[in-house]
Amino acid sequence: MVTNSLSESLVQLLKDAIGHENVVVEPEQLDVMSRTCIPYRQVPGAVVFPTDATQVQAVVRLAREHDVPVWPVSTGKNWGYGEATACYANGITLILNRMTRISQVDEELGYVVVEPGVTYKQLNDYLKQHGSGLWADVAGSTQYASVIGNALDKGRGLTPYADHFGTICGMDVVLADGELLQTGGGPTDNNQCRHVYKWGLGPYLDGMFAQSNLGIVVKAGVWLMPAPDRFDWAAFEFTKDVDRFPEFIDDMRRLVFRGALRSRPHIANDFAMMCIVSQYPYELLAGRRCLDEAAMAKWRKQHGVARWTCGCGVYGSPEEVRFQKRALRRALGRYGMIQFVGVAAEDSLLGRVARWVAPFVNKLMGKSDSFIDAMVPAINLYKGIPTDFFARQVYFKSHQEKPEQDIDPARDQCGFLWIGPVLPFTSGHIMDGLALAKRIFARHEFDMFVELIVEGPRSIIMLLGVFYERNDQADAARATAWYQETRQGFLDKGYPPYRTTTMSMPNSTATNPVFRDFMAAVKKAVDPQNIIAPGRYGMPMRPRGPEASD
Repeated sequence: MVTNSLSESLVQLLKDAIGHENVVVEPEQLDVMSRTCIPYRQVPGAVVFPTDATQVQAVVRLAREHDVPVWPVSTGKNWGYGEATACYANGITLILNRMTRISQVDEELGYVVVEPGVTYKQLNDYLKQHGSGLWADVAGSTQYASVIGNALDKGRGLTPYADHFGTICGMDVVLADGELLQTGGGPTDNNQCRHVYKWGLGPYLDGMFAQSNLGIVVKAGVWLMPAPDRFDWAAFEFTKDVDRFPEFIDDMRRLVFRGALRSRPHIANDFAMMCIVSQYPYELLAGRRCLDEAAMAKWRKQHGVARWTCGCGVYGSPEEVRFQKRALRRALGRYGMIQFVGVAAEDSLLGRVARWVAPFVNKLMGKSDSFIDAMVPAINLYKGIPTDFFARQVYFKSHQEKPEQDIDPARDQCGFLWIGPVLPFTSGHIMDGLALAKRIFARHEFDMFVELIVEGPRSIIMLLGVFYERNDQADAARATAWYQETRQGFLDKGYPPYRTTTMSMPNSTATNPVFRDFMAAVKKAVDPQNIIAPGRYGMPMRPRGPEASD
């Protein structure tokens, strides 16, 4: 365990500035707060919890005065990417989860203004309690993730508003000198358009603060989706010969291009689905480190899971919904089974009948109870209703059973690691990527977890992941080797990741030296002491300190 290395005088000044109750320096608490699901961790010298922008400014000014780096975190729920850990030890971790103000909801123009501690659950609850006609797109990870934090790391959702950073418009940002910047290009405190017009006057600045360390976002406007007149949900399972999967991919792209598919589905392979509906079948390993095809087929059959599965939200007027459903049936019905659920209002007779009939039909088709149980939270995600249901999947290999509540896989020492290369949305590119991933998974003897996340009509995010024993050094080393080879292998193919983990951040721009040097020059101009998050997304590190603690 790393002990506190900040000076007593700085710690006291931090307590004076933001309150003793908002500063943590006790080693035991720092140990728990810095836990990660990835095979990498750094322990800070202090964790601070400011409650407003003024306190953030005070912390940054003190850090600058004492030449101590600050690592900003919204809620630290980016499980599998690094959680709240920094790229270095012994700095100040600044967690913004106590900044929870929702300062404005504009029903007419469809946006909300929030602080970085506002979670998907808080925002959804607020909208429902106030009878709003707006939906907020949500991440599938946890209802307690930060709306702003997920957007700044370019997280993805499922509705037509799935591009979370694309919905950000107008920010308040604390800079390295403690000044507060308002983006949007208009007059300070008098820009009526900063949350409705993204580009402002002059260079577009919001983008400078996504996946960067140029400032700390303390407030932002977020565009919301008007609730559609009608909503339906399609469950699709790919059941045809695998040789037809490339055709399916190209037809899926055409649906998105035509606007017949407005949602952004995640197409999960069998192993990814089984993580949700089952516990890991160690009894099927037969001495191996991962399941062979025969064991995987047996496991799939137990729960009625297809090789590939996805859900699709259907939104719009009655006419638009009918058009989308016809197009989905015609295009996807050739490759497997498609069924529609939630065809009517929840309180209608037809809606109640549909919700009773769907589980019955799925039971007849050999679906397990746990498979059927996953349908309601899946549908809710496409309606902007957050859930922790799918976060439970990360416990499926490291624990005897998935917890029903109080989900915190970092605290509970679940080991898992994500990487999401971006590929052009064509069958050729995607099949090449799947073949590459399969070879690397096999070489490191991990089961192949893959979700194809529809980013838009032109690109796909291929989310890949491994589950390992977090406190087993040999298994952690194997996971690290898998990650490094996967990252490099996809980079060599020209498929960069859409986001990265803390352990690979310092070198994340090394493959584009002109870009790296340009951003380093910008960083030096706005943060000459390199106070804010050294090493984040390829920005310069400070002189190398102690090695990672894990």
